[in-house]
Amino acid sequence: MAEYKSSREDFLDLDEDPSTPAAASVEQLDSQVAQAQERLLALKRQAELLEREKAKLEELSRRQEQFDTGRAEMVDKFTGSLVQIQRETDETLKRLEVLKNIQSTFSTYLQELEAINPKEWEAGDLTKELSKAIGAVEDARSVYTKASAQIAVEPLASSPVAEGESSEGGQSFSYWLMAGLAFTLPLVVIGLLALILLFLSLNPA
Repeated sequence: MAEYKSSREDFLDLDEDPSTPAAASVEQLDSQVAQAQERLLALKRQAELLEREKAKLEELSRRQEQFDTGRAEMVDKFTGSLVQIQRETDETLKRLEVLKNIQSTFSTYLQELEAINPKEWEAGDLTKELSKAIGAVEDARSVYTKASAQIAVEPLASSPVAEGESSEGGQSFSYWLMAGLAFTLPLVVIGLLALILLFLSLNPA
């Protein structure tokens, strides 16, 4: 009976001893679970950090692509525009030079025509002076017609194409020819009338 009691006491002492292997295993398990949870939290935080870094890199990549595309587009546009502007500038300067020359020519012929004064002609030189005057008017008409046609070759792009204009824009050559005649014909008529009146005044019936 005493032997049975001794065995039972040993059994009870084994279960209640906190230093037994079973108790130690439970503590290790709890510790491992806690460590695993900490590692999971750390991994989760690291994953969130990596996700944010990934989002930043993707945004940077998108903006870099946007910059490259935009720059290439604007460089191409500016390059093409500068070439076009240079071409138009050169053409404008050439046209300006042409207009200046025409302006100078018109001024010269206008002065020559205005300088003709039939009242100063001698009666004996009337036929000669009249021929010279008519020749000057014809020269002026020819110059005016050619210059007017030259002006109409490259009209301003903003000018509307009106009825009777050439297909390239601006007035046709026939238009400027008729306009030249319309401008100079009155001068010829007035000059002839003046000559006739002068002739009649110098040679009364």
